[in-house]
Amino acid sequence: MTRLGVPTLEDWELVRQWRNECLESLRTPFPLTYEQQQEHYRNVVCNREARARWWTVLDEFPEVGNAMVGAVGLENIEWENGRAEISLIVAPHAKRKGFGREAVKLVLEQAFNHLRLYSVYGECYDCSPAREFWQKIVESYSPHWDRTRPSVKYRNGEYHGSYLFTFFTPPTWLGISPWNEKPGVVNDVAPGGG
Repeated sequence: MTRLGVPTLEDWELVRQWRNECLESLRTPFPLTYEQQQEHYRNVVCNREARARWWTVLDEFPEVGNAMVGAVGLENIEWENGRAEISLIVAPHAKRKGFGREAVKLVLEQAFNHLRLYSVYGECYDCSPAREFWQKIVESYSPHWDRTRPSVKYRNGEYHGSYLFTFFTPPTWLGISPWNEKPGVVNDVAPGGG
């Protein structure tokens, strides 16, 4: 069963290693050093005054028990406007197994039911292997908004567009799940995606 956990410094070093393997997906496309990641852990992850909240993504495995399969966070939180930006990284060995989708569900539950946010937005570059993953996740959630925009990311000698999306607080008073659950969709994610 996938769940969220509290990140440790050791977890954050693993996240740094995973992050440095997928630079094409990032807004800041340069590798982070161990020291930079430690600073981020101290100043952002552990700081209750930071405009961010981060969790590890854990799952139970028969051979090892609980193991970290990713990290998910809410960045650039605007408390006064009730919005934040989603961030997700899935361990290379855990991709295409449904953990990314579960992590998104769990972090949206935190955002809407515990942090009182109204919307969670994100952006995925067209050159990212996770582009299809995000589009499928967004299209399976209601209410949402999505658009594309051209030429925002320069990579390998050319400009790439991006996919912008926003998840909104579901109208819980209707008693309807915001997720369009279809058999087989949970594991149907893009290569390199969640």
